[in-house]
Amino acid sequence: MIKVNANQVDFNGIRLYGHEKVSEMEFEGLDNLVTFPEKMYYDLTVTLVNGGIVVSGKLELNLECTCGRCLKKYEHKIQYGEVCHFFETGEKSEIDLTPELREDILITFPQNFICSSDCKGLCPFCGGNRNVKNCRCGGAKVGNECWSELDKLDLASSKRKRKNA
Repeated sequence: MIKVNANQVDFNGIRLYGHEKVSEMEFEGLDNLVTFPEKMYYDLTVTLVNGGIVVSGKLELNLECTCGRCLKKYEHKIQYGEVCHFFETGEKSEIDLTPELREDILITFPQNFICSSDCKGLCPFCGGNRNVKNCRCGGAKVGNECWSELDKLDLASSKRKRKNA
């Protein structure tokens, strides 16, 4: 847990930097396509302001991900340099920064874990990785048979019939 003693902070601020065990951040079980590293690195400045403290700085960690298209393992680096939180000090002297820093990391996650923007993924018919070799299984032809009757529709002639009616 990343904690700061508000009594030790002055208007000049203090610097907190180092690493934190990711297990302390409670990321486990969020997504089965992501494995979290041992450590998250942080470089924060804590400054005293009227009524509380302001924490600003950056966070960094490397995720081991599985591509959602081709299932390849790859590393995704998260660098978040926009940490900025205000904490009211009130009567408490020790403030736990961990929940807010955890949220900062979570909002940087991509919606879909994809190894590269041009990833072709797996063939839906044979399961071959289309990034490695072009699939020639012929499955695409089999998959389109259910729509073959729609190909026979003559929409232009039906439009003319409606105009003439």
